[in-house]
Amino acid sequence: MTDSQVRVRYAPSPTGTLHVGGVRTALFNWLFARKNGGTFVLRIEDTDLERSTEESVEQLKSSLRWIGLDWDEGPEVGGPHEPYRQTERLDLYREAAQRLLDEGKAYYDFATPEELAELRRQAQAEKRAPIYTGGEYREMDLEEALRRVEAGEAHTVRFKTPRNGETTFTDMIRGEISFENKNLEDFVIMKSSGTPTYNFAAAVDDATMRITHVIRGDDHISNTPRQILIYKALGYPVPPFAHVPQVLGPDKKKLSKRHGAASAEEFAEQGVLPEALFNYLALLGAGYAADEEIFSPDELARRFRIEKVSGNPAVFDETKLLAVNATYLRRKSPEELAMLAAPALAESGVASADELERDMGRLTEIMALLRERLQRTTDIPDAASYFYGDELDYDEEEFEKQFGKPFVRENFSEMVARLKALDRWDDETLEATIRGFAEEKEKGARHIIHPLRFAATGRTVSAGLFETLALLGKERTIKRLEAAERKRATLAV
Repeated sequence: MTDSQVRVRYAPSPTGTLHVGGVRTALFNWLFARKNGGTFVLRIEDTDLERSTEESVEQLKSSLRWIGLDWDEGPEVGGPHEPYRQTERLDLYREAAQRLLDEGKAYYDFATPEELAELRRQAQAEKRAPIYTGGEYREMDLEEALRRVEAGEAHTVRFKTPRNGETTFTDMIRGEISFENKNLEDFVIMKSSGTPTYNFAAAVDDATMRITHVIRGDDHISNTPRQILIYKALGYPVPPFAHVPQVLGPDKKKLSKRHGAASAEEFAEQGVLPEALFNYLALLGAGYAADEEIFSPDELARRFRIEKVSGNPAVFDETKLLAVNATYLRRKSPEELAMLAAPALAESGVASADELERDMGRLTEIMALLRERLQRTTDIPDAASYFYGDELDYDEEEFEKQFGKPFVRENFSEMVARLKALDRWDDETLEATIRGFAEEKEKGARHIIHPLRFAATGRTVSAGLFETLALLGKERTIKRLEAAERKRATLAV
């Protein structure tokens, strides 16, 4: 097999949002395809008619595109094995089921729900596994079965599972895995509704779409022997399998909202960049060296080794993700960050869209100043808020702490006057003036820098004071400092 023949697929069921585990599985398929010059197929497994929704289909596609996963074949893209939604491939499954029936590898089963429930009760009472082997229906004459079918009797189609031997496969991650056939029931391949079961549809699709490697979540390990039996019964080659472990929260439980976020949408809403989530999930449990952290998608694909993926569950570390996210934010140009910041600032009410649009140059300078201080894009409105508006809402306790000191009470007004008299308003001039004032008063610069910062920004921590004042502009800065001085004058001595 040459690299150009590699074909992998991601085949989600559209029954909800795309969670982190699913994103990582899709990523591993994409990386495997890109590494081997192969094809990445998106297939929508929507035969669960009660739970599948169009909204979920659109969400799946949107989430994959958001994180940067493009599919070579699939919905909206097309390809040589169309259609790529299972509900549009029903004839294919019915034809395959009929082949198995005609060849005696499957049979019509007329057992009622009540009969099946009774068999389960008997098995429970006898303390044995409830393995259904078809009883009288397994060997029923096909013509007799067809007469009952044509008479309208409710039925399913079941696969004739061999009653001896083993079904064995070598997992690319876990090594050899075996199942004794006697422990596998005669499983349903076509429901009484005429729709296929998951195992049957997935096997038929993977075979007819010429999927060369099946990379999926480890919750499918128990499905694999059934699908291998279907492959063999239909005369198709069995592909290699790789079962990717699930992603757990720090408490070693299934990742969910209680851990912060679980779906792609939630990460986007919480300020995580798609390229950061891509990078982090691609590395999660994938066997890269501990010091390897930031790579482009092409670099990740080049280094990817499916056999290096750990067989143990991966633990999702939000702190690590946010560190990766912060790195990607720092790597963005100020212009790129300004484009991200403008809608966030407008939506949060920090500044109007018109004001931001009129002075994108200033916003770009602000983002250059703040870039090192951001972990999430959602940090931007709060981080940049003090650069807009005139009046500040000071914390009373902190105000008294900053302005109740004798040096500040005696000298703040003079400091404001010095700044007001400046002809030039840039960070170098501001620094020279403020430090010079402190030196003149024989005080460390921090004694005046801290109250100035608090008066100008309403915060005890901000970006560099001199650069901050320069970007605030003289008019806004002086207005805030004078407001703080008036407030200071009301403090009890």
